[in-house]
Amino acid sequence: MAFVEQRHLEGLLKKTFGEEFVYKGDFKYEDSKRDMVLLLGKEHFFEIDGEEEIEYLEELPNPKSYLTLDSAEEIPGQNEKFVIHVGARPAIHLEGEELDVVEAVVVLNSLIRDAWQKACESAFILGREVYQFHAIVRKVNRRKKTQDRILVVSNQWIYNMEMFGEEGPQEEFKWSLPIGSLLRVAAGKDDSKLGEFPATIHFDLVVAKQLLAQNAYKDRKLGTKGSSVNDKHQLLFISQYARDRCTMALVALYYSQSKKRLAFTRGNEATGIRRSQLGVIKKEGTLEKYTRGIVGNMVGKHPRFVQIKSTGYIAWGKEKGKLKFDESIVGVRDEGAALEQFKLSDEEKAQFFCVLTSGKSLYFLCPSVQEKKDWVACINSIVETASYK
Repeated sequence: MAFVEQRHLEGLLKKTFGEEFVYKGDFKYEDSKRDMVLLLGKEHFFEIDGEEEIEYLEELPNPKSYLTLDSAEEIPGQNEKFVIHVGARPAIHLEGEELDVVEAVVVLNSLIRDAWQKACESAFILGREVYQFHAIVRKVNRRKKTQDRILVVSNQWIYNMEMFGEEGPQEEFKWSLPIGSLLRVAAGKDDSKLGEFPATIHFDLVVAKQLLAQNAYKDRKLGTKGSSVNDKHQLLFISQYARDRCTMALVALYYSQSKKRLAFTRGNEATGIRRSQLGVIKKEGTLEKYTRGIVGNMVGKHPRFVQIKSTGYIAWGKEKGKLKFDESIVGVRDEGAALEQFKLSDEEKAQFFCVLTSGKSLYFLCPSVQEKKDWVACINSIVETASYK
């Protein structure tokens, strides 16, 4: 019977869509326990009602493109269940025989990768660039609101794109940055109940501009017209597997290009003790902290007491005993993405520095040039020690 059903589906697929048959599997929807048939063609996949008499089926349901999928994933610890992550709608949760689940996940991920590689290398990944992977994510903007995005990574570049449908990716993208400009990758604390698996990707925009100045990239642009390029991007992945696949791949790609280890940190479950409370105070004092407004060119500044800890954390607040905020330090720069917005004098620029953290960029003005040099030297020492470990 199974052989008869497969031959019939092969014929329908070829006749209706001119498409090659790849795989057929019998499963149940996890929530309703309703039978279904998963049919995988070379270009599309189909969900067929399990109550249908397959050998008498006259037409297939609407085809669905692999370009709408992120990945397929087995459920950890539940060998008879798997999930198909869909970008624009809820995930498809299925269950079946253990061997069938393993086979379906392997075949489906291979087809997803083939479809995305073909589409991306036809649209914007050109020349010697080679597609590596993609991830359907939610980008957290400065207002803490999320936006649906697609992250595409080649062996040379990282692309941020708006969501697209079955028509596939276009030549335009929100921004692109070279792998060699990566500064640090930080995996945040997971929230399985909300389905949020965060990671923050940090870039060195100075290095990015240097790479763009090379002849090989002279026609490259960092982003599309009207899109700003920041040095830090906070992303929410659809699963721990998707997040770890991305972060580990970035670490590997960075090493293959630079032969250097990319700084990587992973968030832990809360212990009741803040990391900023641990370690030794390496430097502290009062600095002028600058903030930039979300709307327009509003700029604020106010004195804040700042501490640098040996654990690689920076903490700040209104007073020494009231340090309400802390972040993990990623790096330090003489300038930042918002420097022009602050409209500093030449004297102030010489006393100004930016601390890159796992969550934001912090801008400070020191009372003197020497003080600025002392703060920057201290932070660089902390970062170098953390990277070595």
